[in-house]
Amino acid sequence: MARDRPLPLGEEWQDPDSYVNALLSFATENLLFMNLCGGVHILDFLTREPDLYTTLLPENWRAFFEQHDIHDIIRLFLREDIEPLRKAETNGDIQETGRTWNGGASPPQDLLEYIYNVRRLSLGRDFTSPFPKSTKSTLPRHIAVGMNKKKVHEVEHFSKYVASLSDTVNECRGQPVSHIVDFGSGQNYLGRTLASSPYHKHIIAIERKHQYIDGARGMDVQAKLAKKEEKTIYVQNRKKSCSDCDATPEVVVPENTETPSQKETEVPRTSSEDPLLQELDETIEDVTAFKMLGEITLEPDELLGSLTKNTYKKKEQPEIDARGTISYIEHEIQDGYLEPIIDHVVNPSPAATNGEASADKQATAIAAQADEKTKQDPRVMVVSLHSCGNLVHHGVRSLILNPSVVAVAMIGCCYNLLTERLGPATYKLPILRSLHPRLTETGCSYDPHGFPMSKLFEDYESPGAKGMKLNITARSMAVQAPYNWGYDDSEGFFTRHFFRALFQRILVDREVVPKPGAVEDLYSESRGTAAVIIGSLRKAAFTSFNAYVRAATVKLSRDPVHGAKIQERIAPLTDEEIDRYETDFRQSRKNLSVVWSLMAFSAQVVEAVIVVDRWQFLREHDNVKECWVEPVFDYSLSPRNLAIIGLKK
Repeated sequence: MARDRPLPLGEEWQDPDSYVNALLSFATENLLFMNLCGGVHILDFLTREPDLYTTLLPENWRAFFEQHDIHDIIRLFLREDIEPLRKAETNGDIQETGRTWNGGASPPQDLLEYIYNVRRLSLGRDFTSPFPKSTKSTLPRHIAVGMNKKKVHEVEHFSKYVASLSDTVNECRGQPVSHIVDFGSGQNYLGRTLASSPYHKHIIAIERKHQYIDGARGMDVQAKLAKKEEKTIYVQNRKKSCSDCDATPEVVVPENTETPSQKETEVPRTSSEDPLLQELDETIEDVTAFKMLGEITLEPDELLGSLTKNTYKKKEQPEIDARGTISYIEHEIQDGYLEPIIDHVVNPSPAATNGEASADKQATAIAAQADEKTKQDPRVMVVSLHSCGNLVHHGVRSLILNPSVVAVAMIGCCYNLLTERLGPATYKLPILRSLHPRLTETGCSYDPHGFPMSKLFEDYESPGAKGMKLNITARSMAVQAPYNWGYDDSEGFFTRHFFRALFQRILVDREVVPKPGAVEDLYSESRGTAAVIIGSLRKAAFTSFNAYVRAATVKLSRDPVHGAKIQERIAPLTDEEIDRYETDFRQSRKNLSVVWSLMAFSAQVVEAVIVVDRWQFLREHDNVKECWVEPVFDYSLSPRNLAIIGLKK
C-alpha cells in the first residue's frame, strides 16, 4: 500500500527533501504569502488608510485585476494553464505582440510566478475511487443510518483503506492487527462500519462526550452489533459544529448497553402505570428509531396529537453480528499515551469483566485468568476520521509512545483549533500582522502538543525568524476549499465578508471600537482593528447591507462589552446613512473579493506545511518503518482528504 513517493507531489520533485526545503523557504520568506496567510484580516480591510488592498498588492497586479471579472481571476488562480503565459512573458512575446488575456490585460509576470509557486508547493489532492461515481454506496442501510452523503463517502472509502492497511501490517510484521482505536469517535460511524461485515474488526472507540457514546450505542442496535436494552431519547441540536467532523447528530436514539470493559452511568426511562401512556412512550421511541432509518417523517412530539393504536407493527429484534466488537471509552484525550486504555479493554480485570457478579463467580474468573500462560498481546492501529486540532497530533505521537501501537492512519481537520508550540512570531521582515486578541492568546500558549511537531520545523531558521510558525488566521484559512467554489458559493462568501468589513468601518467611524494605527514602521507590528464577535446571523440578514446592519445591531446590543455603545451609536442610524456606506464602498467589494480569493488560494500551502510537519515527525523516529501521505477521499465531496500513514518496524 505504501507509495513510491511518500508525499503526493508533482513530477518536478525528485525527492521529498528538496520539496520540504522549498516549502519552508517559501512559507517563511515570501512576504506576500506571509501577509495573505496570517498577516492581514478581513476586519481590517476597510478601516486602514490607505486600505489593505492598496497596501498589500503590487500596483501592476491591481491594474490587471481592474480589467477582469472576479470569477475569471479565480479561474486564473485555480484552473488556467499558465505555462504558455509564463513562457510568453519570459520570451518577451506579450510586450512585442500586445497579446491580451481574456479580452483584457495579460497577467503580470510576478503574479504568474506567485501562482506557479503556490501550485507547485501544494500537495496533490487527486483521488481515484475504486468504484464508479454512479454506483450506489456499498454500505448497508442499517450501517449508514445517520450519515449524510459526505459522511457515507468518507466512511465507505476510509473503512476499505483501513482494512487494506491492516492487511499490509499483517504482511510486514507477520502478525495481524488485533484492535483499531478510533480517536474522537463521535457517533462512531467509522468504527461501526469496521466492526460489521465484511471487516469484523475489534474497535476501541474513544470519545469524551457521554451523549455521543450513548447515541452511538443506539445506532449499534440498528447495525446489529448490540441488543436493544433500556432506552433514553436524546434530541440533539441540529447545527453541526464542523463540516468535516460532523460531530453533532441530528436525532439520536441511544441504547444504554454496557461493554464488558466499562460500566457506564445509565439514565433510567420514565415509566408510567397507565397502559396507554406506556404505549405512547414506547411508540415515541420506536418512531424515533424508524425515523433514523428514513422510514417515516414524524417527529416524536408530533405523535402526541396524532397517535392511533396499531399504526404500525414493531420491528423484530435484530440478530446480533458477534464477529466484530466495539468497546466505548469515555475519555478526554490529552496526549498520545494509550497503554492503560488498551490494556483495560484487551485484558480487563475480573471485576470489570463480571460487573456485580457473586464472589464465587469472581473467584472462578480470577482462577481461570491465572491459568492463562500470558495475557493477550495487543497490536493496535490508531485511526481518526477528521479529528479536530491537536487530536491528530496525539494520534500521530501514539505510534512513537506506545509499544502496542503498530500503525496509524490519521486525517485531520479544523486547523484553527491547533495550538502553537513555539510562541509568538518575531518576524524581522515587514508584514502587516494584526494584533487581534486571538492572535495574542494562541500565540503565547507554548503548548508542547501544538504545531509544529517535527524537529526540522522547530529548528528551521529563516531570515525572519527561527522555527516554522503559523498563527490562527493562517490556520483558519487552510480549511477553505477554493477548488469546490462555484459561482453562487463565491458570491455568497464575498457578500458576507464585504458586509462584515463594511460594518467594521461603521463601528470605527462611530467610535464603538478604536481606529487602527497607521502603518508607519513596517519593521514593527501595528495594532489592528479591535475584534467584535458577531457570530452567525440568519440567512435573511444577507439579503442587503441594511438588513445585515439591523440584524448585527440587534445581536450586538446584548454584548456585555459593546452593547451600550451599539445601542447608542449604531441603532439610531437611518436607512439612508447605511445605504450611503454601501454606495461609497461599492468598488471595495471586488477588491476584497480579490484578496479573499488570493488568501484562500495561498492557504493551500499552509495546509501543506501542517500535513508535511506531521509526516516529518514520523520520519524523524527510528522505530517508524514507513510513513507517507496520500489522498483518500474525493476532494469535491471531502476536501480534507489527506491521510498521514505510519507503520512501525
